[in-house]
Amino acid sequence: MRRVGAAVLALALAAPALAGPLDYARKPFAARVELVKQDRSGREYLVRFPSVLKSPFKPDDTVWGHLLLPPGPGPFAAVLVLPVMAAPNIWIESRFINRFREDGLAVLWLEMPYQFHRRPSALIPSGSVFLARNPQVLAFNFRQSALDARRAIDWLCRQPEIDRTRLGVFGVSLGALVGSVVYSVDARLRYAVFLLGGADFPSLVMKSSMTGAFVAKLGTTPAKLRALWKGLDSLDYAAQNADKPALLINAMSDTVIPASNARALKKAFPKARQLWVPFGHYTAILHLIWVPRYIGDRFVQHLVKSR
Repeated sequence: MRRVGAAVLALALAAPALAGPLDYARKPFAARVELVKQDRSGREYLVRFPSVLKSPFKPDDTVWGHLLLPPGPGPFAAVLVLPVMAAPNIWIESRFINRFREDGLAVLWLEMPYQFHRRPSALIPSGSVFLARNPQVLAFNFRQSALDARRAIDWLCRQPEIDRTRLGVFGVSLGALVGSVVYSVDARLRYAVFLLGGADFPSLVMKSSMTGAFVAKLGTTPAKLRALWKGLDSLDYAAQNADKPALLINAMSDTVIPASNARALKKAFPKARQLWVPFGHYTAILHLIWVPRYIGDRFVQHLVKSR
């Protein structure tokens, strides 16, 4: 962000189009960047760029990102933060964003499909449309989320304030699901932390207390779900993830992300360290007392001190 205020930055990224659902042709795209805050804690920018995929709702076709830089010129190690699905704000994520920034890390957090500015209407709760009423659309929304995250990495890698060799990803709940598959396919990411995440998505959506009831009404089968989600699950990439470092934190009594799916995420990242904490998916919020500092220390270790 060499210019203060609004700017339009063109990214010229050349790469061949590939066949996988999370591969795409890195065509040039415009990103609008606005400086929204500058003080002793650093700078904050609002970033907007087009989604890789087109959805049925125009507001969802623009990705909104928020870049927070620590004080100083950089270049900084950076963490891509992917939030929960249906929260009305980023109260949870802000605990981690602020911690990372205090640790000297840049942070880019994304508004996922149908969140915040990307809602079809201001009357619709943030994130509620993401949980589509059929598995085909849900898989599309998930794929859009992952491709948006990959394009955000494209953008980060072109910024002079960012050290493109020191990038990580952090996700909570849905953000952990999306982040895990992005980490699986994008070699530019060096480290990852997934909080309340899982893998084996076809079984997850059938067993989860959040999605199981509506999936059951559809009368679909695990085989049909696996066909839809092929290549969208970090478990599909376990072999290429064999040596990737990661931290997984899961709740013992989680019914949204069942324990079997949390263990499947460990299978997807064999080298990862997995911690189990008391309580469930929502009551695990009590661990915000210590978890942000702990996770921040892990990112500093892997993205800064390991240079």
